[in-house]
Amino acid sequence: MNIWKYLRGASVALALMTGGIYAQSLDEGIAAWLDDDDAKALPILSELANQGNMEAQFILGQMDRITPPGADSEFVMGLERRDRIRLLRAQQGLSGRGWTVVRERDGDPLAAALNASRLPDAGIDTAQFLYENGERQAGARLAFDIFDRGNISEIMSLPSDDPLLQSLDFVRWIRSYFGSPPSPNAWNWLNESPAEGRGAGLMMVSFVAPVLAPHLRPSKDLRRFTLAMRGAPAELMDELLLPNAADVIRRQLEDDPELRIVGRLCNELCPDQVGYCAMDAITRVGGYDRLLGLDTPYEGAISQATFQESRRARNMLMRWMVSTDQQFDLAGGRTISQCLKRAVEEAGTAAAN
Repeated sequence: MNIWKYLRGASVALALMTGGIYAQSLDEGIAAWLDDDDAKALPILSELANQGNMEAQFILGQMDRITPPGADSEFVMGLERRDRIRLLRAQQGLSGRGWTVVRERDGDPLAAALNASRLPDAGIDTAQFLYENGERQAGARLAFDIFDRGNISEIMSLPSDDPLLQSLDFVRWIRSYFGSPPSPNAWNWLNESPAEGRGAGLMMVSFVAPVLAPHLRPSKDLRRFTLAMRGAPAELMDELLLPNAADVIRRQLEDDPELRIVGRLCNELCPDQVGYCAMDAITRVGGYDRLLGLDTPYEGAISQATFQESRRARNMLMRWMVSTDQQFDLAGGRTISQCLKRAVEEAGTAAAN
């Protein structure tokens, strides 16, 4: 028998048996969850959820939404199916039922909106409801998805004083783009343009500029940078433009809230190659837009800023990259940062042992 697997199983059983001895404090459960200590956090949150605590139910119910494939903690990955159901879901039916689904069936409109936001036909009314009821990150993410699906009119038809519209940094960036068109030197212009909203804004401009203002369509270098933000940096690398892009991203990390977790990780692991590290991280997870979903499960209990500064956010991003590492190599992914590549490989080896 593998002794480490045995010990891991024993720790899972112990956590399940002793969950009741913890002070059943929501604050304690949240603090442990943010510290990436699921062995302590999940028994507390599960017991509170079963006692009817709304915040615990939303956190557990939304965990799957914010956790990328392969980014679960070692504790969760080591759970037997029955224990996973017991800790993460309501005890209804053979497989349990997600807590957000339970709340929707009990008539909770916020739960219904959160569940609806995952559907491919979710509309701007759902995004507005989420934003107006405190789930601002979820509302803004859905608005981006709507725009990214090509439903531009849904966003642009919102009243100018609509709170959701005013909060969308990529819309502000697009307006800035058309208001102050790019200069001939794309890299200087990128460094001078607003960093907040730039990643998503450039993606959107590539859609709308050819239709609304063909003469303002992105230049070749802007298009190459946009492709890299989509997770495809090959043209930048082939044209020897990676140093330019890495410098732009290094500066962008300081002001772009969607890259805050990437910035923390790269400043920790690769302080001398922060821009290259960030470009590599964006490539490994499949693009900047995928990072938009790495957020708090429930803003009513955990703010986005608190989540982004947590140990959990940092570790989730690393586990995500570890989970995609083999596929990345098999697909011929081109490494931008040897520093990050080594860190990912070392984390993968540690997890395997």
